Amino acid sequence: MNNSGHRLGASGTKLENTIEGLRSAIEKTTDSKFKYWEFDIRESIDGIVFVFHDDSIDIDGELVELAKMTFDEIITAGEDLEITIPTFKEVVSELEGRTEKVMVEIKEVFSDQARIEIIQTISEFKNWKLMATPERFEKSFPQESRTHWSQEIHASGVELVRVGRHRVNLFKASESRFRWIIAGPKWLFGF
Repeated sequence: MNNSGHRLGASGTKLENTIEGLRSAIEKTTDSKFKYWEFDIRESIDGIVFVFHDDSIDIDGELVELAKMTFDEIITAGEDLEITIPTFKEVVSELEGRTEKVMVEIKEVFSDQARIEIIQTISEFKNWKLMATPERFEKSFPQESRTHWSQEIHASGVELVRVGRHRVNLFKASESRFRWIIAGPKWLFGF
């Protein structure tokens, strides 16, 4: 990864997307490879927005989908792997006083309550953005409610961009079949 702030500065280690990883990486903000803090968010079945990259977690040698687990079950699974899985609020609390840019990648969100929490939180910071892949965007903002969430995002001043192509606004791109096709590839001539 070309960004030393990826997954809260601990990408590829046991501490990626953790408060501990972030705290140990704080000094990397002066590293020439540091571009911005980045972390991944998803929602538990009981509506807690938390920070974790993968769609599943190892429980006794079996991969279990995080979206089907309560946050307490997720915490316990993390402890069994000797990691502390933070909530979105905990990571925000750690980063809110910092001046670096922050990119929050939406992995999986399915409730209006979580969408509201995320949009309201991100709107409080001028140098924070949301991002998603087109596939994750479609799942987190289904077609039947997309116009509503587009208006909410726009009104709050938040931008939701394409992972890997931060100039592509996913709500705007989703309004046109042609723009959506163009938004698909991760890299497209620098746009």
